Amino acid sequence: MNWKPNKWIATGLNLATMPLGLVYAGAPRLGALLFGGALLLACAIFFLLPGPLANGAMVVLQLTLVVLGVTLGYRVASRAPPRAVRPGYTRWYGLLAIALLYLLVVVGLRACFYETFRAPSTSMAPTIRAGANLLVQKWGYGHVSAYGMSLASRPISAPLKRGDIIAFDFPLDPTQQYVKRVVGLPGDKVQYRERQVFVNGGATRVRPLDAYFEPDRLEAMPRFENSLDGVRFDTLLNETDPGAGERLVRDHGCVYEHLVQACEVPPGHYFVMGDNRDNSYDSRFWGFVRADQVLGKVVRIMQ
Repeated sequence: MNWKPNKWIATGLNLATMPLGLVYAGAPRLGALLFGGALLLACAIFFLLPGPLANGAMVVLQLTLVVLGVTLGYRVASRAPPRAVRPGYTRWYGLLAIALLYLLVVVGLRACFYETFRAPSTSMAPTIRAGANLLVQKWGYGHVSAYGMSLASRPISAPLKRGDIIAFDFPLDPTQQYVKRVVGLPGDKVQYRERQVFVNGGATRVRPLDAYFEPDRLEAMPRFENSLDGVRFDTLLNETDPGAGERLVRDHGCVYEHLVQACEVPPGHYFVMGDNRDNSYDSRFWGFVRADQVLGKVVRIMQ
């Protein structure tokens, strides 16, 4: 008895994952071509378009893929000629093997190369707004993990520099991931006084800028230009300073006296801060980030 793909099964498989429906319908090359094209287009959108435009383009791409997948799955299966012998790749075990291979590739990419995160708060404003999508480079930073699961840990082979923005496991609760800016490297002396940061005796603040208006609260906040190892970035201050007081770290290499916090970063650790200085829970309050807690460096911000 000749075999012919069921158009509704092909449609359902394509709705879940577009290549599977086309593979089941007997068109694996078309499925691979469309999958590869969609992946390249998504990468181009992510890397080449500015943040707001990239977000909109990604939504359009996803909707287009859903419509295209459903349409192609139905049509290709409907027009497929009957076959005397059913190909192995259209059977359940063939489709399962392809799905597992797809899952392995996705997990491998996220675990070892690049992973996306969403900024949970305004602690990095104005550089990163709450809800922004972040692309984090993981290759070279030793933390092999994906979907909240830590798979392995290796020494950092792509050293961080001051001014880099990193994603890391929160030292007090590794189930949470934070995003902050590297201010102090191992061996650095970091001081926080008069609401300013000094690294190895040098001031990081360059000059005041126009006020920043928080989009959600319509609140004007003082903004300053800063520089760390040639990396220019803006920081914000609030009218009140929660940084002065008993909450600041007094041990683990830090002392707090006369409204000045002074820290010496131990080997294999980093001192990190948020750009929204008075609305950031960072190294001033809980200490340093160990090298093996660093997930990777933020290389793309989609606001």
